[in-house]
Amino acid sequence: MTERRRGGRGAPTVRAAVFGSLAFVLVLTLAMAVLSLATLQRVVDRKDRVIEHDTALVLEARTLMDIRDARAAANRGYLLSGQGKYLGEQYRQDELFAQQLTLLRQTVDTAHGRDLIAEIQRLQADFVDLDAGPVNLKQSGAGNTDVVRAWESIDGARIQTTESMNELFTYLQGLVEEREQAATRVAHVGIVQIVISFLVILIGATTSAGMTVRLVRRRVMTAVRSVQVSSAGLRSSAKKQAEGASEQASSAAEISTTVKEMLTESRRIAEGAQDVVAAAGQTADAGRQGRDVVLATQSSMNRIRAHSGSVDQHMDDLTTKARQISGVVEIVSELAELTNIVAINASIEAAGAGGDAARFAALADEIRGLADRVGGSTREIGELVQSVAGAVDDTRRVSREASDVVEAGASHVIEAVESFEEIVALVASTMESARQIQRSTSQQTIAVEQTDLAISAMAAATRNHQVAAGDTRSTAEELAVLSYRLGTLVESSPEEAR
Repeated sequence: MTERRRGGRGAPTVRAAVFGSLAFVLVLTLAMAVLSLATLQRVVDRKDRVIEHDTALVLEARTLMDIRDARAAANRGYLLSGQGKYLGEQYRQDELFAQQLTLLRQTVDTAHGRDLIAEIQRLQADFVDLDAGPVNLKQSGAGNTDVVRAWESIDGARIQTTESMNELFTYLQGLVEEREQAATRVAHVGIVQIVISFLVILIGATTSAGMTVRLVRRRVMTAVRSVQVSSAGLRSSAKKQAEGASEQASSAAEISTTVKEMLTESRRIAEGAQDVVAAAGQTADAGRQGRDVVLATQSSMNRIRAHSGSVDQHMDDLTTKARQISGVVEIVSELAELTNIVAINASIEAAGAGGDAARFAALADEIRGLADRVGGSTREIGELVQSVAGAVDDTRRVSREASDVVEAGASHVIEAVESFEEIVALVASTMESARQIQRSTSQQTIAVEQTDLAISAMAAATRNHQVAAGDTRSTAEELAVLSYRLGTLVESSPEEAR
């Protein structure tokens, strides 16, 4: 009863350990997911900034340089040809240049970039003012030589403006490259954080699974020890039953011999009335002895009946413990399946992470293999528990058959006691007269014959009980071997897992 109560408390403890392990792994997984999402969001933001903002800055700077080149081409075209369309194109490019410069000033987000734009704006305004001189000369009809000389005099301002624009373009290109490198570093840091998170989850899940397996192993070993103790008690009880059956068989043989002697004496009494009194006395003595022997046999049968009840109790205990072992084995199987699912999910996530998570994928495969081996061990344990339950049912059936035989023997013993009482009464009556002695002797002969038949049946039942007790002992020994194998398997499974 103590083992049963202990097993009852152990099952909730095992379930709590399993659910606690799963909750721990779930919390770690959620934390890893949140961290991964945050890291990925940072990487995406960095990349979006480089792609949408910084790259657009470079393109706008290139557009500004294209406007500058178009304005220079229109300016040279007018100074060389004097056509008004080139002058109009020059003025239009000046407006586009101012608009593009304003757009750049609104987009650039660094102080140095804004300083370069302000310098370009100042230099371009100075160059446009200086460029009005050659244009005015051309409009006034001056020769190309004078116009070219005037344009060459302001070429230094143009070159200075061009150099500032080139410096801005180079600065923006360097800024894009720098921010691309920063985004790459953030991505690398995110990958490292994700890998570390996976490793933490893996270590936590492995540790939690190991603790749960050890707890289950202790519970199973406790149940196995209880089965071993119960099987030892059953074996001892079967041994006592066999000894009691042997004693009962000896008593039955003695009773049979005594009854046969009584039958012989009764026939001798029937043959000679002169020996009636003496034979009646002997018959009375033999009847009392037979009654005492039958009463002793009845006591032996009562003891056998008590032993059979004890065997049934042991069988009930073994059945309860087998169910407890089955419950524990089911919990271990569920844990193995859940661990296998976690390992498969980890392998899938590792495969999606690329080559950097190859070691993590290999470790997840090892955990999945461990879960498969633990699942195989639980199936073997379940089969052994089913074998134990079958052996227990066979033992209970044999014990009940033995109890039925004992009950039949007890009824025969009661009949034998009643017969011996009748014998004593008949012997007392035959003492009255020879005639009555002869009649009573005949009746006594019949009664003795019936008693002999009853004793023969009782002897056969005793032999059957002896055989059943031997079968019970064999079953108990088989149960002990099975419990030993179960304990060995449970002890070896954690070693293989490690």
